Amino acid sequence: MAKVTPLSTEAIDTLLASLPTLSLDELRREWKHHLHSPPPAGRSRELLRGLIAWKLQDAAFGGLSPDAKRRLVRLADSLERRPGHSPPPKPTLRPGTVLTREWRGVLHQVRVTADGFEHLGTRFASLSEVARAITGTRWSGPAFFGLTAPTSRKAKP
Repeated sequence: MAKVTPLSTEAIDTLLASLPTLSLDELRREWKHHLHSPPPAGRSRELLRGLIAWKLQDAAFGGLSPDAKRRLVRLADSLERRPGHSPPPKPTLRPGTVLTREWRGVLHQVRVTADGFEHLGTRFASLSEVARAITGTRWSGPAFFGLTAPTSRKAKP
């Protein structure tokens, strides 16, 4: 791990308070300044902000306790050993497949193409775009067309 510039508690508080206002380029400069290494490529502003905050606080205050680290390793190991707990595979739709859905009394048919979907002569990049065109609201396209298991919408107490 790269050496982190030590900061006082007050300096860390000030820097943490400023992080949400910084642009991606400014966050990259802060990373280089405080962590003395190039920032990880392809990270979002939010992720980079969180990484900077974590690394500075870890260096100043010691990070996770050895017990917490052991517990996390045990948890990760137990998850790796549990077969059948990986995310379900995404359905593969072959070009030419026709998805059918009735919405408000109208039967909608969507044809799967090599590069997306076609509905009423219009091409779409995703099923969610098709569902939005049909309903006028944001939907999960796979859920709208019945390709995923329904989820419960019950209110939690």
